[in-house]
Amino acid sequence: MNESVWSPMKFSVYRSFWICAFLSNLGTWIQDVAAGWVMTHLNTSPLVISLLSFSSSLPILFLSIPAGYVADLGHRRNILLFAQGLMFFAAGLLAYLVWQEKVTELSLLGLSVVMGIGLALTNPAFQSVLTDLVPSHLQAQAVLVYYMGINITRVLGPTIGGGLLSGFGPGSAFFVNSISFLGLIIFFYRWPVHAAAGSAEAAAAPKIKLQPEDWIPLFSLHNLKLWIEIFLVTFCASSLWALYPTRGRVEMGLSSLQYGSLLGFFGLGACLSAILSDKIMLPHRTHKSLAGSYIIYALGVLILGFAPNYGFLCAAMFLAGTGWLVLATLMNMSSRQITGKSHLKATMLGVFLAVFYAGMALGSVTWGAIAKLSHSSMALLIAGILLMLIGFAKGLRAAF
Repeated sequence: MNESVWSPMKFSVYRSFWICAFLSNLGTWIQDVAAGWVMTHLNTSPLVISLLSFSSSLPILFLSIPAGYVADLGHRRNILLFAQGLMFFAAGLLAYLVWQEKVTELSLLGLSVVMGIGLALTNPAFQSVLTDLVPSHLQAQAVLVYYMGINITRVLGPTIGGGLLSGFGPGSAFFVNSISFLGLIIFFYRWPVHAAAGSAEAAAAPKIKLQPEDWIPLFSLHNLKLWIEIFLVTFCASSLWALYPTRGRVEMGLSSLQYGSLLGFFGLGACLSAILSDKIMLPHRTHKSLAGSYIIYALGVLILGFAPNYGFLCAAMFLAGTGWLVLATLMNMSSRQITGKSHLKATMLGVFLAVFYAGMALGSVTWGAIAKLSHSSMALLIAGILLMLIGFAKGLRAAF
């Protein structure tokens, strides 16, 4: 890259977007800590706790593709405003229920579904907007700077969440998350997001006319292997997201600050991968990097399953975070690349998200059920071994 990584920040529209997205992501991580904390107080069953991850992932499976298609038809701004408003309402209602001590397992899961619906509607359009706010030659830097912000929130959010839980209770965390959506709501209301910043044709972008060939990359047999791999990996990887609340809060009795710091260590691992991204995420070594990330994440899952104390839990989450950033980013970029000249960019991202979260949703409830029938350590052992085998198999294919 000839341009500085931070070059997109020169554009005020991108800078405003980045700040608003940063605050929204920060609120999301704060709420994740609080939601897991509240659920473990309402019910200690691993299956019920795992439904929290399942309920937020399930809507993405069904709504991501249609949401991406609607965005590609030119309605990104409207769908983003609606989705952000929906999540603002759900988080605010959850804060009220917790403060009034009226929250139940059903209401927490139901509002998690609503949050998942908002996320499903947001993600395809949101990710396509990301690269439309800067000139085309700065799009790679725009994506990288955005993910740097996410990694920072992965560290700060859980830490702040743990502090809010300890000092003010879980209701404050849900309230902070609700407020965090206001920045993006104001941004999408004020700024048209259909054209690239700095482009001469920004004011007169032609209406996209979809052709039959635009649909070919989405469901071709050539790409079927990619979708299968993404599903299998996320199916196994979901075990950590589904069961870390059980391991940390229920089985090891962590304090609110210790519990919140688990996701903080996950974020630190992600930050390490981001720092080394120019070495480990090079296009010519994508398959090797993915194989390595699967194995590293699997090690984190295995250590989480048998960690004897808080220190080992932190090490497990750090390793998992290191692998997660690489696998999630490279899977995302692979999906972007196979669109070719198709106009259905957001729809393709919707397909990727649907497959990704299908694995997350189905995996969460599966590992929760296995943990209920046996033990969380057994579920994490099976998931870790399966993911490690997938990593070794991919590594061998990449080597020959």
